[in-house]
Amino acid sequence: MNTQDYIIVADGNFLVREIVNEAVKNRIIVALDAAADKLARIGITPHILLGDFDSDSETHAQYWGIHKTFAELSDNETPYTGNFGVTIVPRKNQDLTDLVKAIHYCDEQHAGSITIICALGGRLDHQETALRSLRTQYKTDRQLLLHTEQQTICFARDEQIIIKGIPGDKCGILAYPEGMITTEGLEYDVDNYALTFGFSESIANSLKSSSAAITVSGEALLVMPPLLQSQREFMRKSEAEKLEMQLRDCLS
Repeated sequence: MNTQDYIIVADGNFLVREIVNEAVKNRIIVALDAAADKLARIGITPHILLGDFDSDSETHAQYWGIHKTFAELSDNETPYTGNFGVTIVPRKNQDLTDLVKAIHYCDEQHAGSITIICALGGRLDHQETALRSLRTQYKTDRQLLLHTEQQTICFARDEQIIIKGIPGDKCGILAYPEGMITTEGLEYDVDNYALTFGFSESIANSLKSSSAAITVSGEALLVMPPLLQSQREFMRKSEAEKLEMQLRDCLS
């Protein structure tokens, strides 16, 4: 079976265009509703627009060719082609977030991997739910990653993860909700260290060399060094330069 790599662009705080452009390269782009407008502002047209369209303006719906917004949707709508060749995927189920619906859609398409961007920031309940989706939607045979401005996050369960980067890169291993870890290659290595949510975790650790092995028994959230070059370049900017880049994209 041929599999493809997918990326879900959520509607949280939008990453600067340099990070977005690198992250979406060679991936099928799934935009969550209003995130499509933000992509369009930086010259990117998503392949798929998915959501329940519960807060869509008439202008937004007309621009993308959305036939029905939330009040008009049934629970069994089928995808169709909107404007610009974009596939519109209505998903009304209110028991799931749009992000989880999008992960389910990618899995229905037999995605080889799924990356999530622009999912954090804004409302704390939305942010926490996005992070927890890494656990609830975890699969051993399909990678699920979340990129932030500075780091990359994944969930691990009863497995060994190799993290890579530059010596000194910061990382952390959080109880999610509990587990045991053994590490090799970190500044502060541990052996059969118990992870307990909020009480016993590996915070502000760092790579001792270019890679480290993290063996997880139970469950853990790995906050890893950035996988994208554009994340590293953004981190090196001054606070004023970062703000200027963010404002640039907001005003595009």
